[in-house]
Amino acid sequence: MEIIIADKAGYCFGIENAMKMVSDTIASGQQNIYSLGPISHNAQETRRLTDQGVKIIVDEDLKNIESGCIILRSHGVGKKTIEAINHKGLRVINATCPFVRAVQKKVEKYDAAGYQVVIVGDKDHPEVIGAKGWCQNKALIINDINQLENIESYDRICIVAQTTIIESRFNEICDAIRSRVNEVVIFNTICRATAERQAAAAKTAKAVEYMIVIGGYHSSNTQKLADICKVDCEKTCHIETIRDLDFTEVKKYQKIGITAGASTPDWIVKEVLEGMEEQNKIAEENVVVEVATEEQPTVVVEEVVETIEKDEYDDANFDFAAEIEESLKTIRRGAEIEGEVIHIAEDEVILNIGYKADGIIKKNDFTWRSDEVLSELVQLGDKVWCIVTDLNEGSGNVKLSKIKYDNRLVQKQLSDAFNNKTILEGTIKDISGNGLIVDIGFTDIYMPASQYHVRYVKDLNTLIGEKVKGIIIDYNPKRRRAILSQKIILEKDMKERREQVKEMKDKRFEELNVDDVVKGVVKTITNFGIFVDLDGIDGFVHRSDLTWEKINEPKDIVEKGQEIEAKVIAKNEEDKKIKLSVKALMDRPWDDFVAKYNVDDEVEVTITNILDFGAFAEVIPGVEGLIHVSEISYNRVESVASVLNTGDVLTVKIIGINPEKEKISLSKKATEEAPARPAPTARSSNSSSNASSGDRDRTSNYGGGDRNRRPQQSHNSNNNRNKTVYEETANVTLGDAFADMFSGLTFEDSEDDK
Repeated sequence: MEIIIADKAGYCFGIENAMKMVSDTIASGQQNIYSLGPISHNAQETRRLTDQGVKIIVDEDLKNIESGCIILRSHGVGKKTIEAINHKGLRVINATCPFVRAVQKKVEKYDAAGYQVVIVGDKDHPEVIGAKGWCQNKALIINDINQLENIESYDRICIVAQTTIIESRFNEICDAIRSRVNEVVIFNTICRATAERQAAAAKTAKAVEYMIVIGGYHSSNTQKLADICKVDCEKTCHIETIRDLDFTEVKKYQKIGITAGASTPDWIVKEVLEGMEEQNKIAEENVVVEVATEEQPTVVVEEVVETIEKDEYDDANFDFAAEIEESLKTIRRGAEIEGEVIHIAEDEVILNIGYKADGIIKKNDFTWRSDEVLSELVQLGDKVWCIVTDLNEGSGNVKLSKIKYDNRLVQKQLSDAFNNKTILEGTIKDISGNGLIVDIGFTDIYMPASQYHVRYVKDLNTLIGEKVKGIIIDYNPKRRRAILSQKIILEKDMKERREQVKEMKDKRFEELNVDDVVKGVVKTITNFGIFVDLDGIDGFVHRSDLTWEKINEPKDIVEKGQEIEAKVIAKNEEDKKIKLSVKALMDRPWDDFVAKYNVDDEVEVTITNILDFGAFAEVIPGVEGLIHVSEISYNRVESVASVLNTGDVLTVKIIGINPEKEKISLSKKATEEAPARPAPTARSSNSSSNASSGDRDRTSNYGGGDRNRRPQQSHNSNNNRNKTVYEETANVTLGDAFADMFSGLTFEDSEDDK
């Protein structure tokens, strides 16, 4: 097997520089180190930094941070984010890639110059989101030529590129915009290292039978590398670590190519290379090892135990060395074997495996974490299961790997859980991209955010530490990848509960009949009524059916959790709804009123409502009558509110009862004594024919001939004209209105008639 490593594989300058800045910050002893987003799109490296004390945060977390330093990741952030950090007085370590910073400066400059900024890239990529923040988030994000519908509406456009975009796609979009817009400024801001890495990967893919692309599943540049390699090599696989590599598939090919994304650390690439070389060595020695995660491990330890009668041997022919050799285990590469710890060093553990040589487990074969101490992980005398990787590691001992055994065991457990739909329980320990890392005890497993709950969760960081349970909905043994879903369990539980509730509701609905009297507990109170739990089905009581009395809101007379008694007054067969009435079980106040009171009775009432035309007053609880404005006082009432107030208690007379409409007319003034009418005012006549020049003769013909008659006025008639002696405002007749007008007239013969 020939292995070819593509040029430019692994860390780019920007990521390498950012990682160095983080390492230097940690080494400086700085407390409270925060990274605004993952430093790079590599889950393993992010986890390593987290273990060293670096806390990954999002923009929303900044308001809660009062001290420490903020590391700006290589993808960069928006201008307002930096201003917010500076405003809080926090230390800033700007690890933004220089190429990304150049993009941000161009975006800021040309936005200020009045150009419409276009960023060719993925709208969800943090680099693009950060760059957009340097032009007030007004940039157009284009990732496909089909997104240029309204591009002609802009006169001047400045185009930049996401530094990891495929160059051919960028050129295609630029050509399309250039042909449709008057003025276009184009900056090819694709990182040269990215372009060179992509070209080298394509060249390698053309020369091999099988291509391996190493990098985070959520890394944009790694995904693009995989896409480019697939064009020239159909057998291309994308892996994060050696765990994801299917050696059964790899060993089918003789020429293997390897490349790695810009965010992939060297130690992961080295790990894959060592694994490939080991497999190559196994193939050269013609040792066939088949590992199937869905089957029980093959018998890996063979013991030769024979029960032999002592007298069958001739002591002279007994070969002691040969017998010892026969009694030892027979092992082979790839076998699972258990050994006892007999020595622990700083970088290795030695086991007694019952073989003619001891077994050695190097630290990098015992644990994934380089910062762990072997003496804290294992003790002398402990039993350890591992896998034989080499029968002679160079010094005559057997090379073993605990990591490979653990991984094989994990894959077996995952496979069984997937096939049996086993419910797994775990704790959310970290965030990875748009998903969660869940510790299920024997391994970590990925749960997409969409599979956490039936409802959308805005901030995934709030879920860290939460307990979850789920089943594996997708398992790929070749890539050793599994996806856990809690949502599917929640949906199943909700469906079962809905069915149970529906069944209970239907049953309870059939049990209830109109006119039944039932008891229930107030479940919900609204402005328009209350909902009552009737042991499996809800009944509704409208506010008008709660009581005969007038109420402002239902909550004034009932409380949530209160037990009430009501009568079923209606059933809706189609919607399975029950309508209830509480007041139907109460005596009708109107019947009580009719039995006790009659017209002309005087009663004590309480004013409940003031209106322009009168006031409503409660006669007895649940029965109200109207005091019309004309029945309030003998004096003119300009405003009801000026003489009566809500809550006033007064005595009135019942002046009318309408049994059909159940209405009552009340009068306050009827309980008062009407004021006396004033006597008519006499007017004297003037005998002189030379009356005031303002008087006019009035001539009337009364059968006997013409007679001149004059109205007699008193000497103070001018004063009386503007003086109000009595004013009637209610039930006034024409006689009442005009009586005084004629009282001053006299019909005696004047001096002229004599």
